[in-house]
Amino acid sequence: MYKKQNNRFSGRTASNIAGNRIGKPQTGSRFHASRKSDIRRDDKFKELNEKQDVQTKEEKLAPRRIPSFDDIKTQVGAWLKNDRIPGKLQAWFTADANPVNSDWRIVKEYRGVQEILTIDAPSHDMKPIDLVNRVMEQLHKEHLHVFKKALRQIWFRSTGDGRFAILVQVNVKGKISAHGYKTFVSFLERSCPEVISCHQIQCLPDHLFDPAYAQGMKVESKCSFGNDLMPIAGTGFYMHVLDWTPRIKDAWIGLPLRIKDAIHPNPEDRFFEFCSGPSYVSATLASCFKQVEALDCRESAMQSSKANIRNLASQNMRFHRSHLDANFISKFFSKSDNAEGRWTFYINLNESDIISSEVEHTLAASRPERILLQTGNLETATREIKAFRNEGYVLRKSIPLYLEPGRGKFEILFLFVPDRIGLLGQNPAQAHRSRNIQRPKERPMRANTSDIPHFVQKSPSFKQRKD
Repeated sequence: MYKKQNNRFSGRTASNIAGNRIGKPQTGSRFHASRKSDIRRDDKFKELNEKQDVQTKEEKLAPRRIPSFDDIKTQVGAWLKNDRIPGKLQAWFTADANPVNSDWRIVKEYRGVQEILTIDAPSHDMKPIDLVNRVMEQLHKEHLHVFKKALRQIWFRSTGDGRFAILVQVNVKGKISAHGYKTFVSFLERSCPEVISCHQIQCLPDHLFDPAYAQGMKVESKCSFGNDLMPIAGTGFYMHVLDWTPRIKDAWIGLPLRIKDAIHPNPEDRFFEFCSGPSYVSATLASCFKQVEALDCRESAMQSSKANIRNLASQNMRFHRSHLDANFISKFFSKSDNAEGRWTFYINLNESDIISSEVEHTLAASRPERILLQTGNLETATREIKAFRNEGYVLRKSIPLYLEPGRGKFEILFLFVPDRIGLLGQNPAQAHRSRNIQRPKERPMRANTSDIPHFVQKSPSFKQRKD
C-alpha cells in the first residue's frame, strides 16, 4: 500500500540538504519568522558585494575629472605629433553654451537601499534652470509619491530657442501610479508654458533611455500632449523627440554654415549625408547643391527627414532608410543618373562606430569630389586617414569641433580630396621620380611577321677558328 512521505522539505536539492537551510513552509500565505542562520549566504555573492562596495568608495573618493578646453587642445596636439597626421588644425569651431538651449535630465539613482532623484546637467558648471527646479519641487510633493517611486528619468529636450519637449520614462503599474502620471502631465500643461510636448516612453530591455545609444533597444513612446516632432530653433526644420542631437544646441545649429565655408560648394555639385539623424545638415545645405541624399537606419530619423523634405522649397532631397552598407552604395552609384556629377560625402560617426574596409573601398571607388568625415574617436580617425590615403585621397583640412563646451567631448571634421598632383606617389606623371616604369612590349601581328628582317649569325666551325 502506498505510504505518503512525511517530509516537509521534499523539494530540497542536494546542496540544500548538505548545509544551507530554507525558510519554513507557508501558513496562511505568510512566512513564519526565520532565524538568522536560515538565510542562505553564498561566498560568490559575498565577494561580489565586497567588490561593489570598494568600487563605490573609490568613485566617491576620486570622481571622474572632466578635461578642460586646454586639456583637449593638448590631447589633440599630441595625437597629431605621435600619429604623424599631415597638415595643421584649423581654428576651433565652438559657441558659448546657453543653459536654456541645452538638454537636462532628472535621473533616479540608487545609493544602497535609498532612491534619490538627481539633476544631470549638460555641463558640469551649469546651474539648473527654472523649469528643472519647478519640476523637481513638484516631484517631492506627497500626492506624487507613488509616481515618484515608479519614475526612472525625465529628459528635457531643448529646441534651441528656450522651449522644451519632455520625455518621461516611468513604469506605470496600477491605477495609483497612472493617476500620478496624469496629475504630473496636467501640472506641465498648467504651470510650464515653455513645454510644448510631453511623451511617456518605455524601453525593452528596461534601461535608461539615451538617444545616442538607443539602437540596441526597443523604445515605445506615447504622446500625452503636443507633437512627436519638435522644431530646431528658428531654422524651419524639425527633429523627432527620440532622435539623437547634441545635448548643447548652440554650436550644432551653426555647424552647416561652417561646413559650407570649408568646402565652397558649386551649384552643380551633389551631397550625400550618411548616418544623417534628423538630416539637419542636409536640409540646411540643400539650396547649395543640385541633388541631396540622406541615409539612416532609424525610424525616428526617417520621420524627421521626411518632415524636413516637405519644408524644402527646392524639393531636391531624398531619404534612404538603410545601414551604411557597401551593397547599397554600389547599387546607388551603378545607376547612370547618380554616377554623374561631383559628389560630396558627409559621414558623421559616433564614438563606437567603425567603417568597414569594404565600405571604405566602395566609397572611394565612387570617386567623390570630397569626403567629409566627422568623428570624436582619435583611433578611428587615424585608421580612416590611412585607409583613404591608400584609396588615393589626401587629407586637405582638419577642423576641430567643440560642440558641447564643458562636457569634455570634442570631434574633428576631416576633409579628403582626390590626389591629383601625385602627393601620395600614385600619379603616373610623377611616378618616374621614385621608381622605374616598365612599359609593356609591343607584340607584332602574325600577318606582319614575314616583313620583319631576321639576322642570324652562323657560328664558325673548329677549323675556321684555328685559321
